[in-house]
Amino acid sequence: MFAAPPLAAPRPPGKGAPALKPPALVLLALAAVLPACGPQTPPATRETITLSGAPYDRGLTHGTELRSKIRSFYTTLLTNSLYPYLSREQPDIASLLTEYQKEEYQDGHFAYELLLDSAKSVERTLNRATREELQGISDGSGLTYDEVLVLNTFVDSVLATRGVALAIRQSRAPTIESLELVGALTDGVDNDNDGDVDEAGEGVFSPWVPELDAQAVELPVDVKLKALLSDPDGVDPSTVRVAFGTELFTQGSPQLVMTSPDATRLELVATPSAPLTLGSVVTVVVSAGDSKVLDDPPPAHASFMRDEELVFTVRGAGLDRRDVLRPRLYDTRTRPPTIATGVRGTATAGDGAYLAQHFALLDANTSHKHTVAIRHQPDNGPAFVTIGWAGVMYGFSGMSERGVGFVCNPADTLDNSVVGSVLENIGDLSQAKLLAKGMPIGFVGRKMMLEATDAASARAVMQGVAHVYGWTCLVGDAAGGLEAVEVDSDVFQSGQNGVYPYTPADVDASGRPFASVGVDDLLAGSSYAKNVNDAPVLPIAGARVVPQRLWSSFFFRSRRAMDGLGRKVKAAYGAIDVPALQTYLADPELVDHSDSMNAVVLDLGARQVHSAMGQVPATEGPFEVTEVRP
Repeated sequence: MFAAPPLAAPRPPGKGAPALKPPALVLLALAAVLPACGPQTPPATRETITLSGAPYDRGLTHGTELRSKIRSFYTTLLTNSLYPYLSREQPDIASLLTEYQKEEYQDGHFAYELLLDSAKSVERTLNRATREELQGISDGSGLTYDEVLVLNTFVDSVLATRGVALAIRQSRAPTIESLELVGALTDGVDNDNDGDVDEAGEGVFSPWVPELDAQAVELPVDVKLKALLSDPDGVDPSTVRVAFGTELFTQGSPQLVMTSPDATRLELVATPSAPLTLGSVVTVVVSAGDSKVLDDPPPAHASFMRDEELVFTVRGAGLDRRDVLRPRLYDTRTRPPTIATGVRGTATAGDGAYLAQHFALLDANTSHKHTVAIRHQPDNGPAFVTIGWAGVMYGFSGMSERGVGFVCNPADTLDNSVVGSVLENIGDLSQAKLLAKGMPIGFVGRKMMLEATDAASARAVMQGVAHVYGWTCLVGDAAGGLEAVEVDSDVFQSGQNGVYPYTPADVDASGRPFASVGVDDLLAGSSYAKNVNDAPVLPIAGARVVPQRLWSSFFFRSRRAMDGLGRKVKAAYGAIDVPALQTYLADPELVDHSDSMNAVVLDLGARQVHSAMGQVPATEGPFEVTEVRP
């Protein structure tokens, strides 16, 4: 989600802030290795606990047994890492929403008060049993109820708030007016697969709209890139980066020519040093900052656009645009986000049913020290297991004794409840607040585990609740039911209550599967495959609401990770089992070395949860088995 900021001075106590001395954070730089190379004993930072009885009793056991880790997790992740990070967003947010210029949000209180506002709003969607369990965690751990509530709701709220802040920031950054693959217009090839050869505008993308797959195919080996960038404050040539395949061009590179048609625009032409390789797949990455230097928040900085990517093939590849798989980029700027797959039947070695996920969001040298596998044994409902963190009632993956499982990945969207709270006050933004509404996805996962009997009823649970934020989830069952469910908050009332399900058999308008390489699998990243028009283009007080693929920093990385995982699934179709899935999740191509949080393989038939956690990356250590039925 974001990198941990430098350690800041402790936040002044807010409402019930714990009087704990936080340990200093340190940076990690760890290489990814296969599970077999890791330690053969579980890390001391990993816990497995069983919670049984009434809701309050389960919470009390949770809070008591993990008391020190819960307090440590709150302090090191929220107080020392998340609150300082989120407070850096205050100047951007307060410039649009003046409510956050008020005294109660100053002097280091901004992040806590903002998240508590949302936590109290979200609490309305939680039933009495859930609130009693939260109270039990509070009584057992010594944290206040409000702190436990924030700890259990902050992920969706922060992601939604981050989206608003990023939209505001990007409204100040350069944009790409157009891109052109010079040479496509006269090469005698149908580069866009529309049935026409060298038609007017072929190879020109104006306006620039990223595609889920390749932008063009079968281009000549001497193709060039022309781009027109614009910004009201001007585009600073010294900030321009163009990665053309394996070459990087910056100001002063002879392969990069830049001219300024006027004070607000910059045109660049990038030419590779040598002819491109026949049959290759090429990625071009363009980024730049504007000419205006901002001092708040420090240090002084320009406003930077996200890295924009364009993918194409060179003559001889023989691929349709939809068949092109993005190549891996060996660049720390393009770390893989959360990735998941579900396989069943003919994809597996023995007609099995599995879900697998590598979850990466925010470790901050903290989360991996507080990991826990929780076996829930409620007094009214099936037993289930979740993989998560001390003090948190849920995880982003889980499985019930009925053989129903889920994995959920965060998916940036501006169709979220926090944006909705701003739109409700669009007539007077001085009254608007960033207020999350709906049910956080972790609680939705628990609801599925308690109520669902198969994949279809798990999807029905997701269709029956309002969602705080955007997620891409896979649900499956032991009988082979398998569905993807993409959700947003439906604040623009685009239909389907913000829930977009599909199966391996479902296809898009072109007749292609949404996210499958065969008949018995699904892939899920941190970007939408079906809900691609999740938000309209809508200006709001100088900022813009746009669809996910036009702003999300996850989008291109997610598409690449999905292609990487898809290659592995396709190559082993018919022979996939638990060890194979564990190996895929540990492949360096799919591992975020700094923010890997856990990796899971759910064996739905055997009712076994295989999880790697407690180290960074999570897959550096072994996968341990938790039986849903002890």
